Amino acid sequence: MKFLSALVLLLLSSTTVVAQNAMDQQIELARQAANMDRQALLLGNMQFTAEESDLFWPAWKEYRLAMSSNGDRMIALLKQFAANYEDMDNLIADELMTDYFSIKMQELVILQNFAKELTHFMPATKAMRVIQIESKLDAAITMQLASEIPLAK
Repeated sequence: MKFLSALVLLLLSSTTVVAQNAMDQQIELARQAANMDRQALLLGNMQFTAEESDLFWPAWKEYRLAMSSNGDRMIALLKQFAANYEDMDNLIADELMTDYFSIKMQELVILQNFAKELTHFMPATKAMRVIQIESKLDAAITMQLASEIPLAK
């Protein structure tokens, strides 16, 4: 949830280079904290065998890296939205929507690939539980962001 605060601050902050660098550092720190929280929730809600654990955590780290990279695209999109909020025109709105849909589709591809990888070394029911946990955490972040990002004018 700390990640949400950083994004809200991002949308409200100055666009100077110094402020932007500080905001980028805050976002990175918030992401690290969020990943630690995710790990803790997974550990508390999953019972991995030793073999599953040995295979899961490297796969999860790769998955989170891919999601973080895709998240960078979303942050850039939010910055672009904020920069154009007052003077939004149809062309910019169309570009933002196209980029948004691309980001969301990539998110699903990453999640689907992760789920497929998990089923190579754990039962599908256990993989499904991991995907549910990840999806619930993502949904909570999405809901919080949606409540704080203003609608286009």
